[in-house]
Parts: sequence; C-alpha cells; structure tokens
Amino acid sequence: MTRKGFTLVELAFVLAIITFLVAATIPGYHLIWLRTQTTEARAMLVALAHAESTWRRDHGQYLECVAGSAEDVPKVARPLAERACWKALGLSTTERSRYRYQVKLTPTGFEALAEGDLDGDGVTSTFRLQSNDLAITSENELE
Repeated sequence: MTRKGFTLVELAFVLAIITFLVAATIPGYHLIWLRTQTTEARAMLVALAHAESTWRRDHGQYLECVAGSAEDVPKVARPLAERACWKALGLSTTERSRYRYQVKLTPTGFEALAEGDLDGDGVTSTFRLQSNDLAITSENELE
C-alpha cells in the first residue's frame, strides 16, 4: 500500500518549525528597519555638506537654514518643510522625510543637524555633521 500526502503530525511539526523561525527573526528585522531609516539622515547630511560647499564657493559664505521649534521633529515620514534656503541650496522639498533638518552657522563653518523620532516613543535621534571634519556623529541613533 502506497501512502500519498502527509499525516497531521508531520504537518504540525513543519508548522511548528516555521513558527519558531519567524519568531526568531522578527526582533532582528525591527533593528534592520531602524538602521535603514537612519541611512536617510546620513545621506541628507552629506548632501547638505556638498550643497553648502558649493554655496560657499559661489557666494563666499555658508547659508544658514534654521528649523522651527522642537515640536517640528517628525514622528512619521512627511515632506521636508519648504524653506527658501533649501531651494537656494538645490535640495528637493517634495520627498517624504523622517527627520527635521537644519544648518547652523558656527565660527569655523557650519553644523548640519538631522533630528527625528523613528519609533514614536518621544526620544529624538540626532545626527550632526561638522564642516571642519565632515564626520557624522549621532545620539540615540536607533531611538
């Protein structure tokens, strides 16, 4: 007698293995998702640094783009606030962004900031790029 198909025990065993594998990968997936969201801030800060360098080359000084109040830190992706300084630097304001960006002038150049609340818990992730060394530093990166 030949048997076709699987028994209920065999199917239950396979389902248990699949459930275990999915449960084991979900926490890791959330961390990967948060890291991909921080890539936006890093890429935009590099773009800001290039735009500021070009502006300084053409106009002899850096251009300041100050953000609004602390309540402007986005909790969900939204279009970048329209400001004349973003357009002057050649940056698109139509893309959805998870961060509030600003450029502050310092005695030695500029500081570009990106602030956002990735998971909506009220803790702000902050990324900074200084014009003197072009290194990006972060605080609460995955918050």
